[in-house]
Amino acid sequence: MSGLRPGNRHVMLLWAASAGNEGASWIMLVAVFVYVLHHFSASSLAIVELVGTLPALLCMPFAGAIADRHDVRRLALGSMTVQALSLLGVLVMLRVGLWEIAACYGLQGAAGAAWPPARQRWLYALVREDRSRAAANAAIGSVSGVMTIAGAALGGILSAWSTSAALSAAAGLQLAATVPLLALARPAFQQGAQAGGALRSLHADLAEGFTALRALPLARSVIWIGISWGLIGGAYNVLLSAYVTNDLHGGGLLLGVFYVVDGAAVILGSVLAVRLRRGSHLAAYALAYVLQGAAWGAMFLGGRPAWGAALLAVMRTASGVIIALDTTILLATVPERLRGRITSLHMTTYGAASRVALAAFAGLLAVTGVRTVGVVAGAASVIVGAAWWSLNGRRARPLYMSATSAADVPDNPDTVSS
Repeated sequence: MSGLRPGNRHVMLLWAASAGNEGASWIMLVAVFVYVLHHFSASSLAIVELVGTLPALLCMPFAGAIADRHDVRRLALGSMTVQALSLLGVLVMLRVGLWEIAACYGLQGAAGAAWPPARQRWLYALVREDRSRAAANAAIGSVSGVMTIAGAALGGILSAWSTSAALSAAAGLQLAATVPLLALARPAFQQGAQAGGALRSLHADLAEGFTALRALPLARSVIWIGISWGLIGGAYNVLLSAYVTNDLHGGGLLLGVFYVVDGAAVILGSVLAVRLRRGSHLAAYALAYVLQGAAWGAMFLGGRPAWGAALLAVMRTASGVIIALDTTILLATVPERLRGRITSLHMTTYGAASRVALAAFAGLLAVTGVRTVGVVAGAASVIVGAAWWSLNGRRARPLYMSATSAADVPDNPDTVSS
């Protein structure tokens, strides 16, 4: 992390904002899930989840294009503010009805879609060295792991006391996340981005992002493996919950322990990824997908909590490596002016695949057991990881090793065509 020292304070402020945003989302999710299950039914929760996540998926491609052409500081602050207001809306709508709750949940997700591409462009403006960028991306994974533990735990504690208290805390934390952003100046590259972007339509910017992928084979391969894992792991939370409650005969406490293991393992994986040399990134990325699938499938073959927790730790450590390296590999050869769009495209396709998978796994679970579905999903991840290395990762190593911060040149045609 030594490469981050020149702008270390600024990067840490960005991480602090990410932590606040992530924590608020987890508190809100736990509060809404507990409330809906207490007052309605599991099918009602599925509807709320679908309505709440679809707007974010629809907005993500546009959010990336907007982040590429506008001031990311204003975009990030706007995203945080609207999310906070949406969380207050959910709080108010508790007394109104389920559809109103779902609508505010959806608004929060739509506003939140602008944060990842804005944050990524902002981060890369602050951190210029390739080695430091890998460390910075890994740190974002660690932040996510920490807030999975802290946010879910705090959400559970507050929800057991009062749903209103949990949502109030979520809204307050979301507003607090704007404070670190206010302390940061607008990134310098935005000066040129706005001047040229005003002459182009949003549709043209979106089209350019899709077209550019033809000349970006490494980024394209990361997107397709993301889609594959979205289809395989889209029902992760459903399968894990069903495994703990049905196969292990556990309750909320044991499930909470498993999620703590989840978060801690992701942090460990992120830390391990930082220590990897650049030349090992692609092989480690592929191996992590294989290890993730093998541990995930093996977990369902055992019937003891210790066995399940140990294999979940292995699985999520591999996930932490993937999370840490994913953005670094995705954007290694992507020009600065396209990074917001490519980031959003990756998130959109992964999210859409996850939604499709959730519906498909619901059908599978109606005709077969959790164990069978889990083992098949794990085997599929092993196959996908091996296929990515064979078809893309191994061949892309020279390209990845030659990719440098030259990609930061806004209109560098050599970078796009590499």
